[in-house]
Amino acid sequence: MAQSLQSGPVLRLVNADAALEQRPSRVATTPDLRRAAGSVATENRAAAGLSALDARWVFAVQVARTLDGGKAAVLVPEKRRELVAGAVRMGLRAFDANLVIALVQDAARRGESPLSRETEFCLKLVKAPSDEGSEGWNWMLIVGMALLLAGGALAGLMIWIRS
Repeated sequence: MAQSLQSGPVLRLVNADAALEQRPSRVATTPDLRRAAGSVATENRAAAGLSALDARWVFAVQVARTLDGGKAAVLVPEKRRELVAGAVRMGLRAFDANLVIALVQDAARRGESPLSRETEFCLKLVKAPSDEGSEGWNWMLIVGMALLLAGGALAGLMIWIRS
């Protein structure tokens, strides 16, 4: 048995030398293909952005509209409390709402648009709102529908028995 292990490799590549001589197709470098690849890359970047309905983005827009003082990006405490309360109603945690406020203020203070691509990228790092409360409603809906279906079946059975 020791002799068979030392006899040489069991696996070998077929036509390994032919693969070294082959060149890539010219079709792979045509301008149309490059243009198509560029458009796919553009679409991928666009799809990677936040949805206009994302709570983090909606909240960032609200914060940007509320900021006063131009480059100073001042937010008075009363307005901040109102904004954070609204963010909590949208499902964000108070901590995450304050992070969004800080990101938007920082962009404005650096002289950038408070809703720039960089701000959008940073917003993705903030935890998205959770649907913790919706799970209970889902179960209640399922139980309610099951009870309604059972009641309908019972009524149908009663009508069938009487006839």
